[in-house]
Amino acid sequence: MFLELSFAYLVGSIPFGKLLTKFLTNKDITQTGSGNIGATNVYRSVSKKAGVAVLLLDGIKPIIVLLAILYISPEYFFEYKYLIFLFSIIGHIFPIWLNFKGGKGVACYFGGNLFLFPVPTILAMIIWFFTVKLSKLSSLGALLSIFLLTIYQLVFIYGNLEKGLVFVIFLLIFFKHNSNIKRLIKGEENKINL
Repeated sequence: MFLELSFAYLVGSIPFGKLLTKFLTNKDITQTGSGNIGATNVYRSVSKKAGVAVLLLDGIKPIIVLLAILYISPEYFFEYKYLIFLFSIIGHIFPIWLNFKGGKGVACYFGGNLFLFPVPTILAMIIWFFTVKLSKLSSLGALLSIFLLTIYQLVFIYGNLEKGLVFVIFLLIFFKHNSNIKRLIKGEENKINL
């Protein structure tokens, strides 16, 4: 178990936002815009294409982890897939390479769920897209779609461990959006044009 979860954490902690920004602009994304390494800040601070690239790369991280463990140890995968998923998100949010200051986990969340729960996740992503398109608030789209997908999972996933891990992932991402939630309430959240 230690090796599998360490692998999930380490792959999750690859800071694609920082690496891609450094490669394209020679700038440090942690010192640019909001200072976050995630796709939204790269989208705003570097370019739309770079932001989309980071979104895809961060989303692929948990898929790589889940596929690898499914191939190497299918029994472990089917028993602990949500725990593996959680550790890949923890790696992204608290990467060892950046003094545990990473992204907010949204791209990883959708990537992993796309692998585990494809149809409901696609619907949640559509909700995210139209919410952001209409409101120009990326965080609102993320929080709303993640909330709805979590409710769906808590209803339809079997097993208390799985439900508990899904809820922990939900709490972790909402915790990382604490400042966004405060700005949304005050009407001061930064906007984005898709």
